[in-house]
Amino acid sequence: MKKKLTIKFAEEWLNKLKYHWYNKKISEVLSLFEKTTYYQETPFMMPYTNINEIAKEWKYIINEPIQEILFKILAIDSNVLIVEWYLKQNNEEYSGIYEIKFNENLECIYFKSWEMEKPN
Repeated sequence: MKKKLTIKFAEEWLNKLKYHWYNKKISEVLSLFEKTTYYQETPFMMPYTNINEIAKEWKYIINEPIQEILFKILAIDSNVLIVEWYLKQNNEEYSGIYEIKFNENLECIYFKSWEMEKPN
């Protein structure tokens, strides 16, 4: 049976991502992307297509002092989630938009981010 993406599920998924990211729990972060076959942190890079490539990207958070992570759900359409995000690390501020698609079992299968450094 196909599961429906709800605000409650989306908030829980984002809270897991935030918690594991902030606490540098890479294996737990990666568990959210186990079924992901398209992962792109910026449109200017080639997308990753498997968990091993995604894992290489996430290993960099170990040395990054994260000061704040915020998410705001902008829209849910079927199993597509649009999220505004904000990140402060290394005393630099970034913001952008996530497009996250989930399969019928509510597993993330697609993750795309548009990122820009926040102007002063």
